[in-house]
Amino acid sequence: MYWEYSSLPQSLIETKAVQWKKSKILTTLLLNRGFSDEKSVNEFISPKISDFRDPFKFEKMASVVEKILEKREKNEKIFIYGDYDVDGITAAVFLVKVFSEIGIDVDYYIPNRMEEGYGLDKKAIDFMKKRNCKLVITVDTGVNSIEDVRYANSLGIEVIITDHHKSIKEDEDDELLLLNPKLSDTYEFKFLSGAGVALKVAQGVYLKLESDLNKLYQYMDIVMIGTVADVVPMIDENRIIIKEGLKALKRTKVKGLMYLLKYLKFQSKDLNTTDVSYFISPLINSLGRIGISKIGADFFLKNDEFEIYNIIEEMKKSNKKRRELEKNIYDEADYKIRKMQKDEVKCAFLYSEKWHPGVIGVVSSRLSVKYNMPIALIALKDGVGKASCRSVKGISVFNIFQDMKDKLVRFGGHDLASGFIVKQSKLKEVEEIFKEKIGELKAEEEEKILKIDMKYSIENIDDEIFNAMESMAPFGLENPYPLFLDEDLSFEYIKKFGVNDRHFNGIIVKNGKKYHMVAFDLGHKINEIESKIQKFDIVYYPEKVYYKGEEIMQIRIKDIKIKDDFYEIFTK
Repeated sequence: MYWEYSSLPQSLIETKAVQWKKSKILTTLLLNRGFSDEKSVNEFISPKISDFRDPFKFEKMASVVEKILEKREKNEKIFIYGDYDVDGITAAVFLVKVFSEIGIDVDYYIPNRMEEGYGLDKKAIDFMKKRNCKLVITVDTGVNSIEDVRYANSLGIEVIITDHHKSIKEDEDDELLLLNPKLSDTYEFKFLSGAGVALKVAQGVYLKLESDLNKLYQYMDIVMIGTVADVVPMIDENRIIIKEGLKALKRTKVKGLMYLLKYLKFQSKDLNTTDVSYFISPLINSLGRIGISKIGADFFLKNDEFEIYNIIEEMKKSNKKRRELEKNIYDEADYKIRKMQKDEVKCAFLYSEKWHPGVIGVVSSRLSVKYNMPIALIALKDGVGKASCRSVKGISVFNIFQDMKDKLVRFGGHDLASGFIVKQSKLKEVEEIFKEKIGELKAEEEEKILKIDMKYSIENIDDEIFNAMESMAPFGLENPYPLFLDEDLSFEYIKKFGVNDRHFNGIIVKNGKKYHMVAFDLGHKINEIESKIQKFDIVYYPEKVYYKGEEIMQIRIKDIKIKDDFYEIFTK
């Protein structure tokens, strides 16, 4: 990994710090991210709800809102049909809550990952028809579901599709009542999550009714959780959602979240996106991965304390089971890849009847990063294969599936993360096309670069640096954590942990002072014994965490370089 150092002139930093009335640290971070004027700086640091874009910039928003209000006027039932991941679940329950606030007869349907798969499903449509459904609104799903929409229409059910996944626009799309920022010519922000698109629908309805938008924004924590879980760029409207959502989470009106925060001992903590992505989202997501995603929606909607307690217990059990399944699949798939002829391999297309479809996505993602190539893992059951695929820059697996959609039952996703369902009888043919197409493409060669904002000794970490980081947050795609360099440190103690000892934590020392540290995905770079007599340079950022009931500072290490090699001590 190449370390790239910032080379801002000190005079520029000092001048801009005075102009912007910011600290030199914060000014450095802003300049490194390309900010050049005070207006854009203030909009970035202090995003406001009033900065939300007009939802009616979507071409069909007016028609969508009119259709929803028509059902409200007639007191006809609307079903929200959500995907089974965190983004889909949160999008669905958000609309259920905010529609209920304005007197809409609303219910929800979350498909079972194990039995129904991607997108709309005819069995689900039949289920909703029996419950007097007159309108289905899909959230975080629905593109590429034209036949299912036509089936619903034949039963007298109207359908609104809201999604954010990439889709190749086709002629059939014109007959759909469809909202998708990636397909919109007039909505300028393309990177909303499924929950973010649901928010725009709700804004449109509330604005048309001239209802109090605060009734809507009180549930921004739900939208925020979906947005963080979906790993969308942390810019523009997503930044408003995260900032306002974290505030709402602190005083959440969702009883399930109140209890979950207590379980995680987060009641008095200043919550951030890391807390959401590492602790809250995985617990909710575990239910969908194991196949009981409806309970994930119940978690947000139930008010009975005993029911909520039982759901959280189910989350804990599902998360434990998910980790066990993930390790077993990873070990088996990794073994199969290592047996391949490395010179000839450009991708892996692997399948098994023993694999669980709910966790193969996580495993394919890890393997794609490890081997830097597209990975397709397929879980087989009863003559059907459910696939999760992850790719590398320059190779769009979504486009490959688009080209062979006649061989698939259905497919969906993004360029680098897609999935499909296929009949087992077609699997070999799909495998051949997949490998042939990838053989024709070339991944973009790129050295991984860590962009270092500034040299900063961990001895000097104080409130100023934490305040600067808080101003820059939330962090994620398009707004990465600030990175700092420190040199000549040693480790007093390290302990590896995680699957295959992927991570390590322990105590780091600088000039005799000791600090807690953790390093994820760097276990392969360090030896527990040799590290005790070595010196290191580190790229890091500081964070505040709770340890044994009290808040402490921790060094989050992003990369390390050994200053003096253990063996050179004896060979020089």
